Amino acid sequence: MPREILMPELAESVVEGEILKWLVEEGDYLKKDQPFVEVMTDKVTVELPSPYEGVLLKKLAKEGDVVKVHAPIALLAEPGEAVAGVKEAPPVQAVEERSIVEPGLPPKEEKEDLSLFKPDTTQVVVKNPFLQETKPKEEARPQGRVLAVPAARKLARELGIPLEEVPGSGPLGRVRVEDVRAYAERRKAQPAPEAPREAPPALAPGFPPPPRYVPPKGYEGLEERVPLRGIRRTIAQGLWQSHLYTVRTLNVDEADLTELVALRERLKPEAERQGVKLTYLPFIFKAVVRALKRFPVLNTSLDEERQEIVYKRYYHIGLAVATERGLIVPVVRDADRKSILELAQEIADLSAKAREGRLAPEEVTGSTFTVTNIGSVGALMSFPIINVPDAAILGVHSIRKRPWVMPDGSIEARDIMYLSLSFDHRLVDGAEAAAFTREVIRLLENPELLLLEM
Repeated sequence: MPREILMPELAESVVEGEILKWLVEEGDYLKKDQPFVEVMTDKVTVELPSPYEGVLLKKLAKEGDVVKVHAPIALLAEPGEAVAGVKEAPPVQAVEERSIVEPGLPPKEEKEDLSLFKPDTTQVVVKNPFLQETKPKEEARPQGRVLAVPAARKLARELGIPLEEVPGSGPLGRVRVEDVRAYAERRKAQPAPEAPREAPPALAPGFPPPPRYVPPKGYEGLEERVPLRGIRRTIAQGLWQSHLYTVRTLNVDEADLTELVALRERLKPEAERQGVKLTYLPFIFKAVVRALKRFPVLNTSLDEERQEIVYKRYYHIGLAVATERGLIVPVVRDADRKSILELAQEIADLSAKAREGRLAPEEVTGSTFTVTNIGSVGALMSFPIINVPDAAILGVHSIRKRPWVMPDGSIEARDIMYLSLSFDHRLVDGAEAAAFTREVIRLLENPELLLLEM
């Protein structure tokens, strides 16, 4: 019997993937772990390895299709199963006519079955329902009563299996005993359904439908339509979820980074000698982690189904990276355990992989807090979108020379940066958000504190 290859659950909370490109054709022979299809899921493109060895019989999804997790995407014949038109398949020992006699069945009934079946002598008969297109006979099972051998009917009754649900591998789709047994094993292997949970609150009755786009009259031919797919589709879904399932509020503050600018300039030559490009982001990550430890409510998520606030005792900081394909958020795991130079190197590596489309699923999931560097494109201020299910996201902006009133009342030109913290007001109060931002600013304005052990 052929095996189904299912869309895997590549990361937590991923529910579907888009088929971007098939790397093999139907009839190709696959080795175990050989990449066979490119899939887009959760803002990354991954090449799925084949979980089995055998022949790709049929693609069950087209390029561009969006497939749910655990749904079948391909059928694979097991090694040894004879298939017509196989490419690069291992040699299969030629066989003469194969018997399809069911053990324990009367010879007379088997003889009747064979009279209905005329195999192509140039091919080996494949005994499964999915390969009927390789047989020169009718593909569809006749209408009416299900064709089945008596022993199969008896076994199906004993197991409580509806016979019409069992794919038959015999002539004209006749159900055999081994078909019933295989169906029972597949059904037994399926996971039991989870107990129903209390559903999250539904949208208010009368929630308006999405607006319908209508081109202006007379300009219909002056438009180009591009399917909403790939990363842009994933981004759109994430933003929609953030808009619907967070109460987004903004806190803005400013920081005098003159001392940090000077410290970075002093450390840059040593970092370069160690092969590391030192930016401001490692210092910001350090300050964020220190502040999260003081204000743990900013490092939480809301479990909507269970209506529980999840406090996380680990610090995985997401970094929003602008790429040609859209915004991607790789995650620096365990940022609290890494030095300034280690953070700098990992930030650089993940950013490069994001721009080249080489991120693995585990590198874009599991963030507990996110930083978006809007200043890298020159922005003065922003209202960042929360990267759900995080409780907050910090936007850091351009560092510019501005007049600054010093403690003694004098005015100096200082290196100033605005910070904008978007937070979910269901989880975080305004006072906590403001205090968190001030703690980040305190650490950035006194950067030597970031070099001390935490």
